[in-house]
Amino acid sequence: MPKYNVTLSFSLRTEIEPEGIHFDRDYPDGVEDISDDSYWSRQDVDADGGSVTFTVEAESEEDAERLSEEVVYDGQEWTDDSGFAWLVDGVSVEVEKVEIPMDLDRATALVEAYLASMEGMDDDLKEAFSFLMDTVVDQARRAVELATTITELRSEIRRLSTPTPDVSGVS
Repeated sequence: MPKYNVTLSFSLRTEIEPEGIHFDRDYPDGVEDISDDSYWSRQDVDADGGSVTFTVEAESEEDAERLSEEVVYDGQEWTDDSGFAWLVDGVSVEVEKVEIPMDLDRATALVEAYLASMEGMDDDLKEAFSFLMDTVVDQARRAVELATTITELRSEIRRLSTPTPDVSGVS
C-alpha cells in the first residue's frame, strides 16, 4: 500500500474572560473603603502556527487526506497546560506521495505478486515467468558482486603501483 506524507496547518482560537480577579480582597494596611467595580470583557484570541506532519499508508491521496481528518480537524477542542480550551480552526491539508525508488528486490516482489494473482494463467506459463525472474535476479546479483570485486581489485592495483620510499641506505 502506498505511503503519503501529510502536513496539517491550522490555527487555534478561544475566548478569554478573566474570572476571580478581585482588588477588594487583599490590600495594604491603611487602605479603607475599597470598592472593586472592575468589569472584564470577553476577548477573542487567535493563535496561528499549528503544524503537524506524519506519514500514513493509504490506498490513494484522497484516503490519506480523509485519514488526516482523524488527527486534526476543524472544530476539534484541545485544552492547553494552562487549562484554556482551544478550538482548531482553518485546517489546511497537504498530501504528498512518498516515492519509493525501484530496486531489484521491490521489482521482483511486485512482479511475483502480480503473477500469483493471475487467475487462469497456464501453469507452464507461470513456471516460465518464475524461471525468467529467477534468472534475471541471479544475473543482477552476480553483476553487483563482480562490480564490487572489480572495485576492490582496482584499489589493490593502485596500492601496489604506488612507489615505496627507498629505505636501503638507512641504518
